[in-house]
Amino acid sequence: MSEIIYEGLFKNHIKNHVELKQAVGYKYDIDAEHLKRFDRFTLEKYPNATVLTKEIVLDWCSKKTYEAQANQCSRASVIRQFGKYLDSIGVEAYIIPKGYYPAEEQYRPHIYTAEELTRFFAETDKCQYCCECPDRHLIMPVFFRINSELLT
Repeated sequence: MSEIIYEGLFKNHIKNHVELKQAVGYKYDIDAEHLKRFDRFTLEKYPNATVLTKEIVLDWCSKKTYEAQANQCSRASVIRQFGKYLDSIGVEAYIIPKGYYPAEEQYRPHIYTAEELTRFFAETDKCQYCCECPDRHLIMPVFFRINSELLT
């Protein structure tokens, strides 16, 4: 992997943090990439920042519309570790509390009973002709039955 070049005001601290993590045995490639994005973020949004403030951290960690909760938690974890590093070397930094963003609830699948499947297929059979989608009434019943066969 090529060396990542950091450019923002935190560049030396990020570089030193990554080197320390790698020196103690962590691969730290993915987290280094997260920190590169954080570096770009601060360069664009907080170009005069000299301190890792709560405002910067919470802005960086805010949930994006396109991402899962796990991604947000991962980003928060990386910036939390960076904040702890800064604090350990005497640099003022906001450290986001562990568990600040709750983990996503575990997905629990629903297993349909034979009766529920019978009712479901009865409803798909009721699909009627529609001029915007002229073949839907033919495709829907077949599509769902094929998928149900693949699952069994």
